[in-house]
Amino acid sequence: MKEVIGQNLKSARESAQISQDDFAQKLGISRATLSAIENGHSTIDSTKLLEAARLLGRPVSEFFSERIEETALLYRAAENTIAPEHARKDFERFCRAYRELEEIVEVADSVLPPPEYAEPQFADVKAFAELVAASERQRLGIGPLEPINNMFKVLDEQGVRIFLYPLDGHDVWGISAYSARFGACIFVNALTTVERRIFSLAHEYGHLVMHRRMFNAPAPKGKADKTAELMADAFAANFLVPADALRTVFHRDIGEKAIGPEDIVFLKRYFRVSAKVIYKRLLEIKLLKENGDLLRAVTGEDQTKEIAPLGDDLIADWRRVGRFEHLAKKASLEEIISLGKLAEILGGSALETRKKVQEWRKELTIA
Repeated sequence: MKEVIGQNLKSARESAQISQDDFAQKLGISRATLSAIENGHSTIDSTKLLEAARLLGRPVSEFFSERIEETALLYRAAENTIAPEHARKDFERFCRAYRELEEIVEVADSVLPPPEYAEPQFADVKAFAELVAASERQRLGIGPLEPINNMFKVLDEQGVRIFLYPLDGHDVWGISAYSARFGACIFVNALTTVERRIFSLAHEYGHLVMHRRMFNAPAPKGKADKTAELMADAFAANFLVPADALRTVFHRDIGEKAIGPEDIVFLKRYFRVSAKVIYKRLLEIKLLKENGDLLRAVTGEDQTKEIAPLGDDLIADWRRVGRFEHLAKKASLEEIISLGKLAEILGGSALETRKKVQEWRKELTIA
């Protein structure tokens, strides 16, 4: 058993990307002692194990399991930047809670994971990403000329677990995670613009369908695979703004006259992306030549803001029919879960959870 606990402790620590030195210091033991515990040569006392579980955001029971499955994380952020430990722990807790809710309601295997596309052997990775984007749009029943009105709804309906989390002071836009047990999970920074959230969601989905192998062997801490990032950006751009769709709308509603800021605003609202994405896509398909004045007019000096921003109603619409909240409501209102367990899954206090359940009951009564 000490070997099982030691191996599980090591796996959980490495998944959280905490060094042995740092973790030993947090536990108040030497690095040599921690190494002996992880290698199964020494036994960890119950107090230290409880503290380790708290630090890693794991139930203590998991450390006694013969096999603990990790949700390997792939980061999408500014160069050499990763999400802080508390955000990663909350994200992983959400992935596990989502799966647990599915098991309680008995719909755990009702949704297939997104397909995996083998990476190309040829050099043009952007062309491959464009092909994958077109294939996924077709598989999801989205017409080649049709804009995606709500990216969050589209992926939620496919069983992708989407976690919106307010992360201030970090250049982290999204994280993706995948495992056979927990499925496809995506973390999106809720403190970015709606346009950035949509693009980050599509970008991370690109990783999930094109780079599944990387979830078994994630990049070293703080290091990004530049080719993979380039591919995920190309996937997101083509998935959200297909070239044929952009050409059709451009020729139908804008024409060959000089393009102005109003045209960019029209297109960004039509495709529900940022002005910068529209500008780049127009350049890529040769409907526009480089125009610094136009770019400055539609992006401005403050990159944290968006011209003619999309409203948060898009997020609210998704939340109203979101799968996670529906499963929580169903489990609660059908009384197949205790209040304490529901509070644990939702990550709130018993008082907050009781209030939420009362609101759900009131909503059902009115309905």
